[in-house]
Amino acid sequence: MASGLEVVGLALAVFPILVEGLKFYADKKGRVRDFIHYRHLLKRIVRDLSREQISFQNSSQLFLENISMHYGLSSNDIQEMMQNPQDARWRKGIPFQSDYLIEKSVAIYLETVEDMNEVLIKIQDTVGIREGAHPALLDKSTFRRQWSKITLFLGEEDIKKHLERARGLNTFLSQLTEQNKPTSLADSVLQRSTLHYERIRRHATELFEIFQANLSTSVICKCVLGHTVNMKLEFRSARITAKRLFFRTLFTFDRAEPNLTPPYNWREVEIEPLLSARLCHETISHKAVNLFADSSTVQTADSTSSELPNICTVIKGPIQSGWLGYLANSQGCRHRIRVLALDQISAALETIQTISLAAVLDHREFRLVHRYRLGLKLASSVMQLHTTQWLPDYWNKSDISFPCFSDGKIDFNNPLIKRGFGSEEKQNSMAFTSGLSNCGSVPCLFSLGVVLLELIERQSIETMKNNSYDDSNTGQVTVELTKRLANSTDCSPNYKKVMKRCIGGLDAAFESLEDGDFRDEVEQKIILPLEEDLKFYCDKGYIEDCV
Repeated sequence: MASGLEVVGLALAVFPILVEGLKFYADKKGRVRDFIHYRHLLKRIVRDLSREQISFQNSSQLFLENISMHYGLSSNDIQEMMQNPQDARWRKGIPFQSDYLIEKSVAIYLETVEDMNEVLIKIQDTVGIREGAHPALLDKSTFRRQWSKITLFLGEEDIKKHLERARGLNTFLSQLTEQNKPTSLADSVLQRSTLHYERIRRHATELFEIFQANLSTSVICKCVLGHTVNMKLEFRSARITAKRLFFRTLFTFDRAEPNLTPPYNWREVEIEPLLSARLCHETISHKAVNLFADSSTVQTADSTSSELPNICTVIKGPIQSGWLGYLANSQGCRHRIRVLALDQISAALETIQTISLAAVLDHREFRLVHRYRLGLKLASSVMQLHTTQWLPDYWNKSDISFPCFSDGKIDFNNPLIKRGFGSEEKQNSMAFTSGLSNCGSVPCLFSLGVVLLELIERQSIETMKNNSYDDSNTGQVTVELTKRLANSTDCSPNYKKVMKRCIGGLDAAFESLEDGDFRDEVEQKIILPLEEDLKFYCDKGYIEDCV
């Protein structure tokens, strides 16, 4: 007995058998006597049935497009399935989880298709047209008997009832698929540009070199304790980057030094590459928390003509509005800088510490939507920062942190990557570590897969390893172990596929995200599914409204 998607394939297969068989009888004049113009009536029925066939094909294709992200179907898959109702993909199970609202619509759709199949079977039984028994293959005697059966069928009211029933079912299916039509389909952005990642990575490398040159040299900066720079990890699509590219960094100090004005232990600094600077008056919204200043309150007057002699002095000095000047690396690449401030600040924000992702994996306030949002930002950050000194290939949960305020609240919506400058002790304490073993050809993606697994399981990979039936005593996390853990995880189909692709590798035979084709595949098979999940959980149509 057919179940799942297979019922759709069966209906798609029966429709053309009926339409072509009845059309053959309607077109074959002269073989049998045509009493009371039955052929004319038959042609009209064929036209009605053909219309229902087209309507059902349209709703079936839209149905597949609606569930494509959850079912893992590409546009080519859908096209091939629609052209071949016998395709093996019709017989695959539907991997929906119980927490998906769309599951109910899918169930109702498939139940309605079962009703459609019953109508088609009744018509088949009445006229005697079956697969493999086309009327053209019948001998003259059998053809006449079959024609007599059809004329009896045409003279009854059952045919009208069957057609009206099919028409009503098709109307419902069409309405249901239109209601559940997603805002963006699986392959609507197959060719979405990934060139912006090269630009981001280049400027991120320049920024690290600028900080290293200006904060690690005792001639320029004489701070004994050095500096902690936390870069905010952000989701950046080609559309967002085309509007504007800037980096947000949070400078935190070991204590609120008395010469800081105002005397907080942090400063938020915005840096923008000058070659891409656009002096616009856009209001940049930060809806999640009040930590980040509203850029619309800061003047965008161009101060690019003056080079800052000492970034440390600027950061610790009284906060000024507007761009303060620029810093450059050894190649002369300039980045302009401004310090952002809040007009009103609560006592809880006067002191900010950072807390690592490793320490909050099981935090009760770290909700599912925060985890999906973080997963997308980490995946996007890998594309932006891989092979840079901000985020090398080997990284883990201890390298990601969040702002933690003096009242104990944690800002889960603004993940940070921490780097130390100016003090050998501070730099060594912030070196990236990894307990990964045999990570495959793309370690940065494997690292991402492990962290995604830890996020959804709310526990460390080490804890999962200890709780699993792992016989190895190496103390390291292997690809095989991680694959097994990811496969048994209870999460959305999209999220699970992304984890498995990060851990086990993608289809393309590439070893570096610097290859454009490989970036395109990562964008389609990792970034985009995570976007779709986040839009679903946020109940938003555009990813920009979710991040």
